[in-house]
Amino acid sequence: MNLGDQWAAQHAALDWQFKALPAIGEPVALDAVGAHGWSILREDVMLPAAVLRTEALHHNSRWMRRFTELAGVRLAPHGKTTMSPALFDLQLADGAWGITAATPAHVRIYRQHGVRRILLANQLIGRQGVAYVAAEMARDPDFDFYCLVDSIAAVDALDAALVACQPGRPMQLLVELGITGGRSGARDDATAIAVARAVSASPRLSLRGVEAFEGILQGQGVAGEPGMRNVLDRMVVVAAACRAENLFDGVPILSAGGSSFFDVVTKTLSAAEPLSCEVVLRSGCYLVHDSGYYADLVERLIARSPEAAELGEGLRPALEVWAYVHSRPERGRVIAGLGRRDISDDTRMPKPLLYARPGDAQPSSLGPGHATMRLDDQHAYLDVPEDSPLQVGDLIAFGISHPCTTFDRWPALYLVDEARAIIGAIRTFF
Repeated sequence: MNLGDQWAAQHAALDWQFKALPAIGEPVALDAVGAHGWSILREDVMLPAAVLRTEALHHNSRWMRRFTELAGVRLAPHGKTTMSPALFDLQLADGAWGITAATPAHVRIYRQHGVRRILLANQLIGRQGVAYVAAEMARDPDFDFYCLVDSIAAVDALDAALVACQPGRPMQLLVELGITGGRSGARDDATAIAVARAVSASPRLSLRGVEAFEGILQGQGVAGEPGMRNVLDRMVVVAAACRAENLFDGVPILSAGGSSFFDVVTKTLSAAEPLSCEVVLRSGCYLVHDSGYYADLVERLIARSPEAAELGEGLRPALEVWAYVHSRPERGRVIAGLGRRDISDDTRMPKPLLYARPGDAQPSSLGPGHATMRLDDQHAYLDVPEDSPLQVGDLIAFGISHPCTTFDRWPALYLVDEARAIIGAIRTFF
């Protein structure tokens, strides 16, 4: 699949508003970017520039497809990670069941790009959001939409809104479970079952499953695993109770969403017999992966998961942000030309990975001891060994932790091969 060509005809050309475009004066059609023969290492574009290694993207997409096939589960990857229709298409082509959204605005963007099945992993609240989804349901009988609900108040509000909007068929809901002190979601099973009964009682609503976001505990690492497993066990208990009362319409869906524990989610929920449920994962970060936080979590996942271990090499980091070395004012300090406007530091600091002299055929790895200590708006402060090869004018690539908040800084990203030759580009829609 040629990612750079997908959706190119529908999107605006890249022009002076895209900060990484070379100073060529004329706009460049998205599907023509690869034809220019540009290279990061030859300085053919302005830096900083965010790039995606296409070999890693395809490897990661195939890896997750094989994992879900081995585990017998489905995948609705969270689109908010990249907000890129071209990458959605790659995921759908590799067997994704649908795409997960976080907001009604995301749903609208997905629909504009032809996504047929959407799981809104959130409550559908408010006149504009409900009206839009209901209108899409009425307009397109193939639009397969799901959302969450965690209280009788939310059920009543949605039910009343649908009286006015008239989508022409029931809206499909999953009851959401939560944890004390966490995000949304019913805090106890009795509440969840009462919500399920309220959904089932409405002719405008359809109870389709039970959902939780166990990823709310992923920041606790190993310490969070007991709580995460408890949430998953509760999902099975609540689903069994709903099945016993014949509250579900069709095969019930059990869905959980993090990028850290999807092996445990798979094992726990797939064992929920005799429920005969369809298990839907919502991991979004796997496609791009990262060079820190998720890399550590997925290493632990592979160590405990026979299905993941069977796949051989794990996920590869696909996202890099390239910049220049601006200054080496002290032997142990380098200043690079990128900052918070270009790269995220919400989970961990960006990781210096590679460097090159302008015109090098391949980038070289940076040795140990190179670390980002601080970010300003447009500058990064690096601690480096005194014998670091970095010098003013060198190009340096940074890996990230948690790809979501780097993507939203870039309306377009270059697609590159392993020599960092630019072979295309993709748009994002944040």
